[in-house]
Amino acid sequence: MNKKQISDLINEGFGNLYPLTYATYTDYRAEMLDDELKQEKRHRAFISVAFKPKFSASIVSKYWVILAIRTAMLSDHFRPRDILHCKKSYILAHAIKDDDRFDLDAMFDGFDWEAFESIDYRQGDLFIKADSVEVAA
Repeated sequence: MNKKQISDLINEGFGNLYPLTYATYTDYRAEMLDDELKQEKRHRAFISVAFKPKFSASIVSKYWVILAIRTAMLSDHFRPRDILHCKKSYILAHAIKDDDRFDLDAMFDGFDWEAFESIDYRQGDLFIKADSVEVAA
């Protein structure tokens, strides 16, 4: 996958979470994104000035939101020790999964999870796991 395909896939996945914006008084999608964006910007502030990530902090933050949702979808067990040193989006994702008002499987019907799971994060940027080579511009 090239940079545009990765960005499109992540934006599609994030768009699938739209029902999280209106089902309750809390916009959980925005809450998760805001938290991830703050963390990503903080992380990038400590990275070398010479490092120029190919993906924006917004795209990388959306990746983390979808990853938290996917982790929750695949997990049937959530223990108190799971929240030690974890991100707010991880906790929210598990809470959303357990809330009957949200059908995550329906939200992601037809989403290419195989392609998404081939993406990984390293030092402020995204890359494809299969070849462990950064995405070409």
